[in-house]
Amino acid sequence: LLEKLYTPNYRFVTVEVGMPQGHKSQKVREGCFHLGQKGTDALNLADNPNANVKMHPLAFQSRLLHAGPAFMDTIYHITCRDKNLIALQTEILGAAALNIAAILAVTGDAVKKGPEPAKSVFEGNSLKLLELVRCMRQGKLVSGEDLEQPVDMLVGVAYNPNAADINNETEKLLRKIEAGADFAETQPVHSKDAFNRCVDALAKYNITRERFPVIFGLMPIMSRKNGEFLNKFFSGIHVPDEVLAEFDRVSTKEDREKVAYEQSLELAMHFSKDGTNNYYII
Repeated sequence: LLEKLYTPNYRFVTVEVGMPQGHKSQKVREGCFHLGQKGTDALNLADNPNANVKMHPLAFQSRLLHAGPAFMDTIYHITCRDKNLIALQTEILGAAALNIAAILAVTGDAVKKGPEPAKSVFEGNSLKLLELVRCMRQGKLVSGEDLEQPVDMLVGVAYNPNAADINNETEKLLRKIEAGADFAETQPVHSKDAFNRCVDALAKYNITRERFPVIFGLMPIMSRKNGEFLNKFFSGIHVPDEVLAEFDRVSTKEDREKVAYEQSLELAMHFSKDGTNNYYII
């Protein structure tokens, strides 16, 4: 996985897959195999985004492995929202047992964003998760107890190009790199300006492609209503008014889809002009 991310001119594509709402997974698994046939390099398995209950990603990974040969790597999101230090380490061991190539270490959305009457845990944040992985890659639990063998997986982190203070966000990324992160994935980018300020900030802090791979998020907006919903309910996402306004000139579903794909392709082409060739499609 890391070799692909560091290979010059290699077009790396990972796609985030929403976990099934229930305990059946065939439809989503079939979608994953279609993605593989289209050239996807990896799948991102999200962990209850926006605090909505879905199938456990490790159970889904198990079903993927049983369904046939694994021809794609998987990147499993682990959040600190629902789990204490014991559970987080158990999750990492389970991911290693199921051949997960990488985890994405994130603090997680607050429970209040979802419909469940639950309490947040947040015994640590993404930096604490990085510490756990670093210990476990060295064959230790955070308590100092020895593991039978070290875990062998990469660890990614989040980076928000839509942050109000992009310098502060990039300084946080630097701390994550120093804590052992191998790569970053960004929240969706919905404007060339957001991408440009992100690239400028990475350059300012000497976070070059050769030093640390950043995979930029692309999320097609399917309608004005879709974009407004994301702006209201999803932290870290900002869809500009000019992007939403392009949907006001069309009326059919087919035309809205055409606008969505044109917007995403235009952004992808803008990424590539800068030499950025890593895409995280959501």
